[in-house]
Amino acid sequence: MARSNLALLETHPWHETSLGPVEDWPPEMRGVIAAIMASDFPVCTGWGDDTIQIYNDAYNAIFGDKHPASFGAPLRDTWPEIWPFVRDNLGHVQRSGEPLLFQDTMLPLAKTGRPEECYFDFSYSAVKDLGGRVLGVMSIAVETTDAVVARRRQVVSEITATSHAGGGIPAFSGALHAVLSDNDMDCRAGILFRLSPENGMPLEAEWTIRADPQFTGALRPAVAAALSGKSERIFNLPRDARRPELSDRGIVIPIADGRAQLIAALVLVPHALVPIDRSLAPFATQLSQRVHASLHSAELLEQDLLRAREQMTEQSAMYQFLFENIRDGAIYTATSGRPEDDEFVLALNTRACEMLGYDAEEAIGMHRDAFFFPEDRDLALALQERNRNDVFVGDLTFRAKDGSPVPVEVTSNIVELAKGERRSVTIIRDLANRTSRDRERDERMRTEALASLTRAVAHDFNNLLTVVLGSLDALEEGLPEQDSNLNLVQSAVRAAEEAGRLTSQLLAYSRRTPTKLRMLQIGAFVQEIRPLLIAALGDANRLDIDIGEDVANCWADTSALTSALINLVTNARHAMTGDGTLSITANVVSGTGFYPSHDGYELPQEEYVAVNVRDNGPGVPASHREKIFEPFFTTKGIGEGTGLGLPTVLDTVRQIGGDLRLGPGDDDGAEFQILLPLATGADGKEAEAAAPAGNDEVVLYVEDNLLVREKTVLMLQNLGFSPLVARHGREALDYARSDRRIDIVLTDLVMPGLSGRALVRELARLRPALPVVIATGYDPDGPASGTDMGSVLMKPYSREELADALVRNLPSPGTE
Repeated sequence: MARSNLALLETHPWHETSLGPVEDWPPEMRGVIAAIMASDFPVCTGWGDDTIQIYNDAYNAIFGDKHPASFGAPLRDTWPEIWPFVRDNLGHVQRSGEPLLFQDTMLPLAKTGRPEECYFDFSYSAVKDLGGRVLGVMSIAVETTDAVVARRRQVVSEITATSHAGGGIPAFSGALHAVLSDNDMDCRAGILFRLSPENGMPLEAEWTIRADPQFTGALRPAVAAALSGKSERIFNLPRDARRPELSDRGIVIPIADGRAQLIAALVLVPHALVPIDRSLAPFATQLSQRVHASLHSAELLEQDLLRAREQMTEQSAMYQFLFENIRDGAIYTATSGRPEDDEFVLALNTRACEMLGYDAEEAIGMHRDAFFFPEDRDLALALQERNRNDVFVGDLTFRAKDGSPVPVEVTSNIVELAKGERRSVTIIRDLANRTSRDRERDERMRTEALASLTRAVAHDFNNLLTVVLGSLDALEEGLPEQDSNLNLVQSAVRAAEEAGRLTSQLLAYSRRTPTKLRMLQIGAFVQEIRPLLIAALGDANRLDIDIGEDVANCWADTSALTSALINLVTNARHAMTGDGTLSITANVVSGTGFYPSHDGYELPQEEYVAVNVRDNGPGVPASHREKIFEPFFTTKGIGEGTGLGLPTVLDTVRQIGGDLRLGPGDDDGAEFQILLPLATGADGKEAEAAAPAGNDEVVLYVEDNLLVREKTVLMLQNLGFSPLVARHGREALDYARSDRRIDIVLTDLVMPGLSGRALVRELARLRPALPVVIATGYDPDGPASGTDMGSVLMKPYSREELADALVRNLPSPGTE
């Protein structure tokens, strides 16, 4: 059974390395190593002049077969194949202290013996001691190989029957060449051989990709052997065909027509870094299936066209078969097929009329040149190709009736009628919509990947902040009021709390954190986030905050309110064309001061703190006022907005007990009113009360992170509680099954093995009346709050917040 990296860390002979014994390591180094070992995110660190590697279990897959020998070994010994890249970039980080970020970067790693293409999103950052000296380097990495390879192979799906009608090799040859030419990893060299109809052996090459005549000739015998069954589909390249950048093996893909007659053979020789058996062979199967589907569908389509021409008149055949049964634009013209000859429109379908802006009747009889821009070189080349092959497939730009360009994917075939006359059938597909959909899909993938990374990093960061706050609380309590270091400790506490708020803001954007209401002085809070608002507003605009200290306090979640204000400021930036002014004011309002709700939403309180955000842009048109809160409604161009900004703000504000209203309409700008629950005098007194303390109650404390565990145990003891410590969920269940006294449970949520969520369910079965407090800064399965999950204590927490959470959930004296 494989040992965990934590076990390797404890048993490795560090005294034999340049790092020396563990007890001599700097405390900052030991702290970082403890933190990464508790993380589920792949993290590797390198220490000292030899860059000795120490990494967590999640990073093992990146090392592959090199683990566990790589643990505790110098980086240059483990990764000789990428050492120049690593040496230069790590050297930059170590010298400058500045981090480096890489996305979808290819590193040829030899995980299983020989280098293979591997792609990663990763970062390098320096680890420093308190004096600013660089102790080592940390790398956070996510392998993206599968996603990168899948994206480059996705274009295979563009080889379709409707794009390549005509039958035979021309039905797929052009598109196949285009797809493979752009893929120089899977097709570092490619050949499409025509096959002899007599014996199925390879004849001349239909085309080649990065393959000269000598290379093509050297491969012909190997292809013949594979087709005749004398060798496998995957073959070894002959000695005189081998090249440094090529794999030493290739693959043959036989291509048959609808009658199972072999008509062609495609040969792929990949880049030397592409694994043949594990990676290229499945791709070759996918490619073969797509080519055959395209070829056979094209043959069936050609047969249908032939039958239609024989059985129906020319006009009825076009309308019944093409015009009425396809969703793309279709144009039917009279032509000889030669580029220099005239070509006139005989008919076009409804979709083509929509795309080009013509009525069907006015377009009939128009010359081909009217639909294109003068001296269009792409058109000239397309006509020449259609003349040679009777078919053209590719992208062209049409000219609409109003003169605007219309980018389209074109398939234009020359057909011959029974009387010998020639016609062209041209299918056009709008490229703009396809490009927009692809862009939106890619943006969603990037956003989700960023949100996942943000949540994972914020989780670990909150654990570290919990340790920092606990340590500072202990230091502050032990210092007398006259001690000169007291101000330093208090400043550090404020900085750590601010870091926790920033982490909460990150989690708010990922929508994976429960609300945490606190009393705010709204003027001070808006001034606190002023830098974020200025960044969202842009340098060309001005921000005016006019909120006096006399405005009453309100209740809000700081992360949710920050997210709402940034959304409104961003919308204002888009509305103002530059040199604009955004003003933020606040006052206490009652029902008569509320702006009308767009959907009749009623507020339970009589008084609220109103935060008014107003810009001097063009305002909201009357026609849009009833729609702006609807999901996906946007006035921005395609690809520039999702229409989810205001609905998200509305949902966020209502979650914290308030509402979002649109002010009166005018031409001088737009005004939004955020209504937040008013904090009464009683509320304020309660919020300012001193944190309660324990009375020797037994707290079953469950935490897998060593540093967080040590500091929280100290906080519990100082508060008057008796901690019963469990390092993981299974150990906590052992205590619960025993007869040990337990008054309350404090557990982490995200833990390896038995999670906090699963632990709560088991505790409810074993001891139904036992109260539970869950400490978390991030929940991967959604908000942890809820009646079945107990009370939530958000990380990082101070000693006062810890005490308040425990005392509020302890049973009242005298109750069972």
